[in-house]
Amino acid sequence: MARKVQWLLTTMALALSLTTAEAAQLAVRLVHASNTAPAKEDKELAENKTRLVKAFGWREYQVLSHVGASLKEGGVKQLDLGHQLALRVKLLKAGGKDYLLRCELLRGEENLVQTTATISSGSAFFITGPPYQEGQLLISIAIR
Repeated sequence: MARKVQWLLTTMALALSLTTAEAAQLAVRLVHASNTAPAKEDKELAENKTRLVKAFGWREYQVLSHVGASLKEGGVKQLDLGHQLALRVKLLKAGGKDYLLRCELLRGEENLVQTTATISSGSAFFITGPPYQEGQLLISIAIR
């Protein structure tokens, strides 16, 4: 009986440590910003459109791809965004609701942009990417 209790406690401790090891859930979007109206309105960005126009100056925004990943402190993930772009993300520090991320935007092996940012859970930040089809690519990084 004591062995069964010991095994149960050990299993529960292991399961708990595995769930707490995942420090951040990343949600990354590749967005095309332009002044040309898309064939179909992108409702995903509709509520943020005014803020995006003010921040970036483009009138139209359309999500091209979504990528999600789990990342624990010290971990690195490289996410394929499509359009020959990848985002390499390292979670430098997780503390409460704030996360310190190191991000590198890559095209092949070429490093286009490097930045370090602190982001709060539930918010997002943007990286300005390369020009694309009479507009520009933006990368939105959010932590859930």
